[in-house]
Amino acid sequence: MSLRIGVDVGGTFTDFLVTDSAGNAEIVKASTTPHDPSRGFFKGLETEAHSRGLSIAELLDQVTTIVHGTTITTNAILTGDGARTGFITTKGFRDILNMRRGVKERQFEKYPAPPALIPRHRIQVVEDKD
Repeated sequence: MSLRIGVDVGGTFTDFLVTDSAGNAEIVKASTTPHDPSRGFFKGLETEAHSRGLSIAELLDQVTTIVHGTTITTNAILTGDGARTGFITTKGFRDILNMRRGVKERQFEKYPAPPALIPRHRIQVVEDKD
């Protein structure tokens, strides 16, 4: 029997939805460990394997797909408490992150620009690589 696992790592819980090829579904919850989100992921796998009388390796042998989602990156950007990050780019693209080009539904409204994701002093330019 093949299994598909959907995982959502949240701030409090890591939620799993496990479906099998017969259409059965099971929900598993594990506590999220903020300093190491992988712990909640592996705890959820362990819980699901145990409920099926399998080892984690045996469970994973039956898994065809794992879909993973999380808000960790979004939260780090919104709160500004992510890791200090640098950016290496090729000549001509140093300001690409701060230009924020893309779909702008309200491009003529005047709102203050959000803070830079990466400060300019931590952006380095290298020559083009062929």
